[in-house]
Amino acid sequence: MTWLLVALGGAVGAVLRFWLTRWSVWQMGHSRIGTLFVNITGALILGVVVALLANTVDGERSTAAIRHSFAFFEIGLLGGFTTFSTFAIEVRTLLLTQPLRALGYVLASVLLSFLGLILGYILGGVLVYG
Repeated sequence: MTWLLVALGGAVGAVLRFWLTRWSVWQMGHSRIGTLFVNITGALILGVVVALLANTVDGERSTAAIRHSFAFFEIGLLGGFTTFSTFAIEVRTLLLTQPLRALGYVLASVLLSFLGLILGYILGGVLVYG
């Protein structure tokens, strides 16, 4: 059952990433903005999901539900949605011609994704505690 949830979540996440990066190429002429957006958004959603799941543990029965939710959202959906490999290729490409832009892209990606995670965790806490 768990593997099926991972597969379904991964399929949804990968298709969402595909369309967002295609939109970025169409609008900007490159995929970097799309990759940055999916990674920051994925980190934000991960923070919300982690906060929600961490605050819903109320016994053994919910442990299975949490495990399944984790499999679908964190491993599947967000694993398929976010992308480190595309990010790495984009950084390498920028390093060849625009090293300062590559550095800015790396810093923006890491810092904004981390801030997205923190914000998501805060939002998840607000959803749980009001």
